[in-house]
Amino acid sequence: MAINQAHAEDSVTLEEVKDLKAKLKMLEQRLDAQAREQKQIIRAQAAAPIVKGGVPVAYEPPQPWDKKWHLNGITITPGGFFAMEGVWRSRAQGADIGDIPFGSIPFPNTSPAHTNELRFSARQSRVSALVEGDANPATHISGYGELDFLGAANTANSNESNSYNPRIRHMYTTVDWNDIGLHFLGGQTWSLVTMNGKGITPRNEVTPLTIDAQYVAGFTWARQPGIRLTKELGNNFWLAASAEMAQNPSCPTGAAFVTAGVGQLVTCNMAPGGGGLLNSTTTYSFNHIPDFIGKAAWEPIIADRQMHFEAFGMYTDVYDRVSTASAVGAAGSILSFNSNKDTSGWGAGGGFIIPVLPKLVDIQGSGMVGRGIGRYGSSQLTQTVASPLGSLDALPEAMFLLGAVVHATPQLDLYAYGGGEKILSQQIFTGTTAPGYGNPALANNSGCYIEFGTCTGATKDAWEITAGFWDKVYQGDFGSLRVGMQYAFIQRDLYQGFLTTAPLPVNLSTPKTNVNTVSASIRYYPFDAPPPAPPLVAKY
Repeated sequence: MAINQAHAEDSVTLEEVKDLKAKLKMLEQRLDAQAREQKQIIRAQAAAPIVKGGVPVAYEPPQPWDKKWHLNGITITPGGFFAMEGVWRSRAQGADIGDIPFGSIPFPNTSPAHTNELRFSARQSRVSALVEGDANPATHISGYGELDFLGAANTANSNESNSYNPRIRHMYTTVDWNDIGLHFLGGQTWSLVTMNGKGITPRNEVTPLTIDAQYVAGFTWARQPGIRLTKELGNNFWLAASAEMAQNPSCPTGAAFVTAGVGQLVTCNMAPGGGGLLNSTTTYSFNHIPDFIGKAAWEPIIADRQMHFEAFGMYTDVYDRVSTASAVGAAGSILSFNSNKDTSGWGAGGGFIIPVLPKLVDIQGSGMVGRGIGRYGSSQLTQTVASPLGSLDALPEAMFLLGAVVHATPQLDLYAYGGGEKILSQQIFTGTTAPGYGNPALANNSGCYIEFGTCTGATKDAWEITAGFWDKVYQGDFGSLRVGMQYAFIQRDLYQGFLTTAPLPVNLSTPKTNVNTVSASIRYYPFDAPPPAPPLVAKY
């Protein structure tokens, strides 16, 4: 009986094992069927792109990569790069990776102009962070900060331990009310005169791809504090207005002159007071009105290409204090008449980006014309001079930039730019000792090409042609590594001066100087995303 019972129990156990194996096989078959179904869905999505807003968007499989930080509804996106760069110049400028303002390139009357210059630098390395969150489904709030190391405090040097301090490039807050298409920005970022690549939105500015931190002659830009309001009108039109920090870097402080026997003193800037949190080794112009800028951008689709066009206008005010003295009082006393003077300046300009061959060749152009706009160009030409009336005279100027970018491969970009900035007319005052600007009677250019010679003419224009490339030699889970090179030729021309030496070795009617530069860069972007995975393709 016991033996029969044992056999019966063994039979039951074998049946249970067989039943479990059958169920396991059925489960495996179901899982295999689900996997095949998911693959079919993915293949179908890859074959039929997703449509968003009426525009087909190629399907991209979800990426496991994520280098963002998420904290209680806040997303923090780090950014920046590590740079090792170098520049060689045919004339020494005493400058790091950014050329000096192009309107200051030295003439051969200075000793450095007869020497080459080589600089290595890691100072253009950057660190950045974007912090963002949604206050509600329609309101998006973000803060963006970006620093580089191109600051130079009084203790900075390149002797033994190269030491340079960080400086603010960008530090601002944005509030986006997406339901009504209204956007606010407050803080320091690119001026509204800088060309955008997408609407009028921050972090979409189109800056030249140069290694040179001073960019290109003719490029219209500034980075400064201000407030901005932008309104979207439909899907392809934007309007914006901003109030931005004013400044007059070419203020002729302490300019004194005599008109019809009356002495005048013009003061338009000052050294900062102690403890005022400004650099005590420089001066700051008097400002009491911000620069006001209005801008419109339009992005039509023409011949299946997304174009970008924009136009802007700017009002600027320059401000000074004039003191007038004349010995006409009783007993020879000095009577003085003091007042504040305002002078209006203005600028108008715009730009365009046209994809001549979509995803292959883009061309761009930008420019501005106006009075008192010198500081908005890379050449930093003179912005104002003192007039016989004691007020500041805003100089007329024009600037332009043309460029092309060729996306030769997904990894290789080639670029070329040409641009210039020009003072449109001289300011010559008669019956006064005021020099004006470009007055040939008061400029001695006889020694511009002689070392230690005299060369006092005013800059008439500066122009540049430059070309280079960026090659993304690595892109993957660890970010990207890029190498680049750039060549530039920059020329500076002066207004004519009076001649004192004969015979002259050269024609000094319009003295010229130039510089050739070659720059190279290696940059590692640790937070770059890897390239998108190719769509799954069925194997047959």
